[in-house]
Amino acid sequence: MLQVGKELAGHGYREIKPVTSGTEAGRVSDFLLSEHCFDDQRFTPGETEQLRWLPIRSMQEQHVFCWYEEEAGQIISAIIFVENEHRSGGYRLEYFGVHRSYRQRRLGWKLMDALIQFCVARSGRYLETFTCDLPEYESARKMFDRNGFKFMCHLPDYYYPGEGKLLYMKLLDGSAEGKSDS
Repeated sequence: MLQVGKELAGHGYREIKPVTSGTEAGRVSDFLLSEHCFDDQRFTPGETEQLRWLPIRSMQEQHVFCWYEEEAGQIISAIIFVENEHRSGGYRLEYFGVHRSYRQRRLGWKLMDALIQFCVARSGRYLETFTCDLPEYESARKMFDRNGFKFMCHLPDYYYPGEGKLLYMKLLDGSAEGKSDS
């Protein structure tokens, strides 16, 4: 169990667990690609590939992380993030999702908090992330804003024509810009 998971488990939360087996990796991939996770099901070919391979890579590579929560044997939330390629204290949140039936229970906030705590404990300097500019991603954008991420730029037509990418960054060094409101 993750140290963060242990801390949260003591406060009545479900356990956040790292992927430790091929079976778990497959279950997380299946969840993230299912109709129960993302509202927008038009995955790019690269997203489908990443969602299949990143959970497996998290068991093989020390700079790739995949965590999940389950209830009654069903995955209800998951997060995938990586340390940046420069290994200079930067982390990138790649994907996170919460099962439709479990939304409005702050599971996304719990994953985000665990991610931030983990990165700070490893002397992380910043988190970067991205989302889509379509209405289906409004709740993700709000969560980023409320967790102290700063909007950096918009890349129009990034995923598909009419579907742009929004980049965000959160400083973790204790500066006012990096502090979370939550």
